[in-house]
Amino acid sequence: MIGQHVPAAAGTERDLENLLHDVSDERSADGPFGDPGDGVLDGSRDGSTVTDSVDGEDEPGSAEEAPEESPEEESDESEDLLDPTDVLRRLAGLLGGSGGIDVGDVQVQGQNATGHGAVAIGTVNLTTARSDGAGRVWFETLVEASVRETASGYASTPSDQRLDHYLQHQHLVCLSGSVGSGRFTSATLAVARRHGFDRVSVLGGVDQLSDLLGAGASLPAGHGYVVRLSEVVLRAVDGFTLVALAARAATAGTTMVLVGDFSQRKHDFVGHVVDHRPAPAAEVFRAQLRHQLRGQCVGWCTDTCDGRCLERYVDLDCAGHPLLSAYLAGEPRPSEVLKVVATIAPTVPKAGALTERLEQFLPLQLRERAVEILHVRRGGEEIDGFTDDEVRAFRLSCAVLAGQPVAEMHEAAQRLARRDFHEVTPIGAPLRGSALDALLGPTLSQAVARVPDARVPGGCRIDFPAGTESIRSALLEVAWTDWWSPGQLLDWLADLIRGGLPPVRQAAAGAIGWSATRDVQAALDTVGELARERRAGVRQAAAIVLVAMAMQPTLRYRVRAELDQWAAGPAAHLQDTVARAYGLGLARLWPDAALAQLRQVAQARMQRRNNSVVRGLVEVYQNGHAASVVPALVDWTASADPEVQLHAARTLRVLADRWAEPPREHWPQLLHLVDHGTIRLVDLAVLWAVALSLPGTAYRSWRTLGFWLDRADRQPAVAGHCLELVRHVIAGQPALRHRLDHQLHHVWRPVMPHKDLLDDVQRLIDEETR
Repeated sequence: MIGQHVPAAAGTERDLENLLHDVSDERSADGPFGDPGDGVLDGSRDGSTVTDSVDGEDEPGSAEEAPEESPEEESDESEDLLDPTDVLRRLAGLLGGSGGIDVGDVQVQGQNATGHGAVAIGTVNLTTARSDGAGRVWFETLVEASVRETASGYASTPSDQRLDHYLQHQHLVCLSGSVGSGRFTSATLAVARRHGFDRVSVLGGVDQLSDLLGAGASLPAGHGYVVRLSEVVLRAVDGFTLVALAARAATAGTTMVLVGDFSQRKHDFVGHVVDHRPAPAAEVFRAQLRHQLRGQCVGWCTDTCDGRCLERYVDLDCAGHPLLSAYLAGEPRPSEVLKVVATIAPTVPKAGALTERLEQFLPLQLRERAVEILHVRRGGEEIDGFTDDEVRAFRLSCAVLAGQPVAEMHEAAQRLARRDFHEVTPIGAPLRGSALDALLGPTLSQAVARVPDARVPGGCRIDFPAGTESIRSALLEVAWTDWWSPGQLLDWLADLIRGGLPPVRQAAAGAIGWSATRDVQAALDTVGELARERRAGVRQAAAIVLVAMAMQPTLRYRVRAELDQWAAGPAAHLQDTVARAYGLGLARLWPDAALAQLRQVAQARMQRRNNSVVRGLVEVYQNGHAASVVPALVDWTASADPEVQLHAARTLRVLADRWAEPPREHWPQLLHLVDHGTIRLVDLAVLWAVALSLPGTAYRSWRTLGFWLDRADRQPAVAGHCLELVRHVIAGQPALRHRLDHQLHHVWRPVMPHKDLLDDVQRLIDEETR
């Protein structure tokens, strides 16, 4: 607090407590969220209420003195306060349009295939290598020109240097990476760097590695060989086979790179395995597009083309395009980037044509990836402990509950898989390591991030990093159309809202909002049931559903019609949900409707114990509509309905705790707006007069006014506005003038004895008394 203070006598300790409020405590007690409060009105966190003291000062009283309420008006749980900006950000992760996309897994093979995930074979030199007389192992030597073509469009990876080092010192290396990561191309070019571009061969027909150890199996010396191992072959490999195969390669004067996913067997083959680390997706895209368009003029150069138009097209028109930039930020696999390049290179689209092409192509890749994730493929041993439905449900839960602990996702998945929406399904030990890897599967594992968190059960959260969030809505889409009925999914999501923790409720609410584009009536029926619940947390989730629906332009008319009906109807819980929806972001979309409907909601007796209306009004105010909110609140103060007056006073009390941004941080925000002509001083005075008069708001309002005067002292411009405000507040109001005199002499003077501004306040009182 600004200013000098002297020790107070014992008799003034209560007044000191009243005035010298800590700013953070004040915010937590009065405001609608974060800076304004925790939803507890007119009292403290322990349930106390505001009563009149004998000396006229409002102070906390016993909760037993509060008026009784009907059961319908009680809230049987505390609710988490949400920041509307955070709510909208989280919903945008699920509903957002052109976010990053991590999609598809297609092997491109053939004469013209180049780059990560594919090798152009060109003319094939095919020789049969005998294996126990069966002749099933064969190899093909790649044409030098084709290998060089591949190298010219190749983006170097962080693991290339280590792979080269291994190949210089040993004859057998295992390159470990997921399908579509470019591992095969990296292995091919590593062999080319070791032996030459004309000595690269690919081994095929290998059902088991021991086939290459047969007495008849012989391979030309001086070549490097790349062997692609399937999951079945890889599981059968043992360490002794690798040692024997490495010895055979050393004897023959060859090197061999085994390509597969060795992630589960790294410790078995220590010293042989190199982890493949793909190049950044943006680098793969640039290298491949430059390669595909090399030698072309893409800028309609009027004279001789110097190639700069190609660089501008690749770096600015394409890589800098918002859709493509977001897509590449999600680090899609190289094989997926190749498909995007293949759609752009043939016609070289620009501007609107490029946008149209991307809008058509990227969602198709996204759905391909989602189909792959929800199609359970058996492979590892750990996944055998779960049914296909349980695995699929877990992967869908990851999309719905992104950012939540693995334990919550597992519990939600068990409810969906077993259709048990009434009892919490017991779950076993926390999912970790290989068991979690198996449940996620390789495709989803690549899209998500595992965030260690020792505070939650299982010690880990699963989230979708920026650029991969769009896969969440794609998974919901595939689940909705291919695996579960709409009714099953909506019942499951509603169950999560009724029985889950607050973060789980919020995530499930967003998913219901997403579903409205598929079946709007079913979504409205579901949110209507949730909005009628007695528990405040469930109604808050219902409000998030409405916000999520309104974020989708095609649904806004239906949402607006529903809000109109609920606000004008007699159901108090539905009205409360309307107010909550405006407080969580809808006020930014419909500020005028918010002011009208919040007044209707404010008339409900239930709102005397809720802060929903105030939160909605503050949301309108702080999003650039102060000039509308303040006059509307003045109109509220003239209402014959005491509840409406009370909410106007509560809102003033919250707004009065806000301060202007630097360099005018010593200005109360409301006075700052008066100084700039945004609102009128007379309107502000009317609101202050009501807030200082009503028993439900007077206690903190007088405290806040004292704080304003303290901060304004020795600030002439602010002090002048404060004095003018006080003059208007007490004009023609003997009761307020008497109360101000009491505050001045018994509360403010003992605490602020050296504040010159208080002398000016005294003169105002004397002038008004005459």
